[in-house]
Amino acid sequence: MGNVWSYYAGDSDAFDKAACLPTGDACTAFCTLFRRSAAKVVLQQEASGLTSAREQVLLTLENWISEASVLYDQQSEFPVMVTMQEELRFEAGDASHHTPLEGGVPASLEENILKGLCSNPLSTPDSIFKIMVQLGKSLRGDEFLRVVGKYPRAARMFASQQLVARSDVCNSYKMSVLKGDYSQAAAVVGKAAYGDSVLETKRSRLKEAFKLLQASMDTSSLSITSTLSLSATELHKLSSSRSADSFDQVMTNAMLELIETQRSMERTLSLPAGLLVGSSLVETVQKLVTLHPLHRQALVLAVDCVETYCIPPRQFWWTLLRVLARTDQWETLLALAGAIRPPIGYVPIIEVMLDEDKQNLARILLDAIQDRDEREQVAALLAEDQENDQEPRQLDTL
Repeated sequence: MGNVWSYYAGDSDAFDKAACLPTGDACTAFCTLFRRSAAKVVLQQEASGLTSAREQVLLTLENWISEASVLYDQQSEFPVMVTMQEELRFEAGDASHHTPLEGGVPASLEENILKGLCSNPLSTPDSIFKIMVQLGKSLRGDEFLRVVGKYPRAARMFASQQLVARSDVCNSYKMSVLKGDYSQAAAVVGKAAYGDSVLETKRSRLKEAFKLLQASMDTSSLSITSTLSLSATELHKLSSSRSADSFDQVMTNAMLELIETQRSMERTLSLPAGLLVGSSLVETVQKLVTLHPLHRQALVLAVDCVETYCIPPRQFWWTLLRVLARTDQWETLLALAGAIRPPIGYVPIIEVMLDEDKQNLARILLDAIQDRDEREQVAALLAEDQENDQEPRQLDTL
């Protein structure tokens, strides 16, 4: 969902999304006023025929840097484009047939050695790899994955090797399911979904991730008897794990809802499939604002996104300022900022205008400022900028 959700610390295992959102009435009131302003701006621009930013918009969209490229810039991280022989599927019945976590008597000499190496902090990855090779000669398929999955250090090494060397996530996913670590399995499916550009596959994988997270919460629920047998540290660890699963599940469901919204917007604006689908919430708003010179309805749809998903007005305006300045939509920025006072105030907008040598627009916006203190701040910025512009010319005449 992007950086709308940057932090969450709940008091219970179940994540309450509504409790973490800004007040609905305030967000709705802001969107109502902004939508009216946006509609007026659209009518004025259609009447004047402004198309100065059209080429810039096309160039921006052609060279758009997706959030996936920014967030996952290391070779060893997801999302990666992998060729899957079969989709990552999970059946609810599998939740009752998994291998217990590390413990018990190893069934073979190789497993006993693997257990000892994994528990020894001085053992080398090479030694663990060699014993896994030996283990793989005697065990095949799911049996091998069950044994390796019992030991976290070996499981992490195996999963990393499969991903880097073979671009394979299927075995890592299956190993997590077999050992009952449905939260990790959901992470694998979710990351694979995030890196996929095909709508149906992305939607299907997100649904699988949702089911896996539900299975993780179901299998980690405790009865009164089992609760009494756990220490305070163990209970806290379990509660934290369930809270994380609940949060991830709510966000997965929200992403599924966002995908449907994005697809509907693509149809409304007659956009190529995939231009919006798969983007985060904030990135979706950024693209819609960028599209404003080409599709006048895009700005209104951006406001609809803000209202539907309760994006804080300040965050929306920071996004608006960044995108409009980057795509040279200065007339739109001036009109929107002049119609109603932005939640971020006028000073940041004036600073951006001055940085981009738009002094004339800054002076026009100064006339729209009603607050006396803010007007004085902006006037001081304009005066300082004018002095800085005059200094080089004075030096040249000496």
